[in-house]
Amino acid sequence: MGIPEGSPQIQTSYLPDRNVPGRRIPEVVPFSNLAAPDLPSRALPLPKANTLASWNYAQHRFGRIQNADGSMRFFSPQTALVKFRAAARVSAVRLEEMHELESIEAIRSRPDVAFAELDYLQYRQFIPNDTVLSNQWHHATIDSFAAWEKSLGNFTIRIGIVDSPFQMDHPDLAANVVAGWSVVSNAAISASAGIPHSTTGAGMAAAVVNNNLGVAGAANCAILPVHIAGFTSEMYEAVIWAADHDVRVVNISWTGADSPSLNDAGLYLHDRARGLLAMAGVNGTGFLNYPNHPYIYCVSMTDAADNMRSRNGDHIDFSAPGFGIYSTTTDSGYGGASGTSFSTPLFCGIAASLLSINPTLSPDEVVEILKSTADDLGEPGWDRFYGWGRIHFGRAATVAQSTLPNILQIARSGSQATVIANYRSGLDYSLWKTPQIAPANWFQVTNTLMSINANLVTLTDPDALSPESFYKVRAVLP
Repeated sequence: MGIPEGSPQIQTSYLPDRNVPGRRIPEVVPFSNLAAPDLPSRALPLPKANTLASWNYAQHRFGRIQNADGSMRFFSPQTALVKFRAAARVSAVRLEEMHELESIEAIRSRPDVAFAELDYLQYRQFIPNDTVLSNQWHHATIDSFAAWEKSLGNFTIRIGIVDSPFQMDHPDLAANVVAGWSVVSNAAISASAGIPHSTTGAGMAAAVVNNNLGVAGAANCAILPVHIAGFTSEMYEAVIWAADHDVRVVNISWTGADSPSLNDAGLYLHDRARGLLAMAGVNGTGFLNYPNHPYIYCVSMTDAADNMRSRNGDHIDFSAPGFGIYSTTTDSGYGGASGTSFSTPLFCGIAASLLSINPTLSPDEVVEILKSTADDLGEPGWDRFYGWGRIHFGRAATVAQSTLPNILQIARSGSQATVIANYRSGLDYSLWKTPQIAPANWFQVTNTLMSINANLVTLTDPDALSPESFYKVRAVLP
C-alpha cells in the first residue's frame, strides 16, 4: 500500500521477518465468502495467527480511515479481529486488500459474530520530556506513606508493562524486574536499553521503594516488559500472554480502550489470573466517545491541585496524578513527564500493592476498595471526568489490610485454645502457632477443629502448648 500521506512517524531498530515461529498467516477470505458458514474454520485464533502487523509496521504498510475531525486513523491491512460467539478467543480473519471496510461490516452482520474490528494502530499517551522536577509530589497527594506502613509490596505480584520494553537494568528498577516477552518476535526479553515512555511508566508503578536511591514507585512488586509495536492484535496477545504467566496487573498506556477485543482480553485476565487491565484515559481536553468496557479500567490524569488534565468520557473509571510527575527514565536517569501514560501505571502499582497486602483479593474486590476510598472530586458518585474519584493509596491500603483474617478473640479452656477470626468465603483457613514471638518458629496446627458462623470462623487447637503460646490465622485461595 506504500506510505500514505500523513502516516505515523515510524522509529524501529528491527526489521521483523514476515514469518514468525509458532504462528501461521491466515488464508485470504474473499469478500464474497464472508457470509459462508465455514468462516470460523478459516479464522485463526490469536496468538496462533500471524497477522503480519509488525511486518506491515516496519514496511510502512497501513490502511487509513479519516476521522470526523479530519485526522487519520491507521490500521494493519487485510486483518479483521473477530470474536465468534462460540469461540473462547478473538480470531484473525485475513481479508481482501482494499476491501477492509466493507468486509468488517459484512462480518459484523453475521449472527454468529459478537464483534469485529480492524487491527488499528494505537498510540502511546505522550512521550516524556527531559524537565527535571525536584520531588514526587503525588505521593503526598495520595498518601503513599500511610500505605507503605502496611506493605512495601510483594514480589509474587507481577505487573506487566505493555509497550516497547523499558530499561530493565535501571538502578532504581532492576531489583524489581523479571524477564518479559516480545509479542513482536514471539521470544523472551531479559535485557533492554528501554525507551523513556515505558521506563517512566515502570518507575511510577514499581521503582524500588526504600533503597536509598532516586524515586519510589507505588510498590516493590515484580515488573516485566511485554513488547508490542502498537496494534490492537498485539495488545490482545500481550494481555493473554500475561494472564497465562501469572501477571495479575497489566498496564497499557496507549489509546485503544474502546476496543472490544481488548475488553475480551481483560475478561480473560480477570478469569484466568484473577487480574485487571488498566489503560490510559487519553490525553487532551474535551469529551472522548469511548464506551465503558467492563474489563478495562481507564485512568484520567490530575495535577498537584487535583485539576483534571485529560480527556473525559464514559470510559473513565478512576483518576490519578499524572501531570508534572517525576520518575525513572532511560540512561539510568530521572526526569519529569505528563500524561495519562503515567497516571495509569501509578494506578497499576497501587492495585498491585493491595494484592500484596492480601493476595486472595479478587480484581473486583480491589476495584471496590479503590472506589470506596477514592477522593470524590467531581459529581457525587461516578462522573466522566474523575470516574469514581482520584485514588487515595493510604486509605485503600488500610481497607485492604482489614480484609485479612484478623484474630478477634482467643479463649483457653483446659488443654484447648479457641481462636475466632473474621471469615471470607472462598478461602481455605488454617491455624498456626509458636511458643515465642522472637525468634518465631511458626508451625501449622494439623488437627484444628473449625466451624463457620456467618462472617466469623472459629478454629480450635485441641493441644494448646502453654499460656505463652501465640497464634495466627492464614487464609489462602484453594
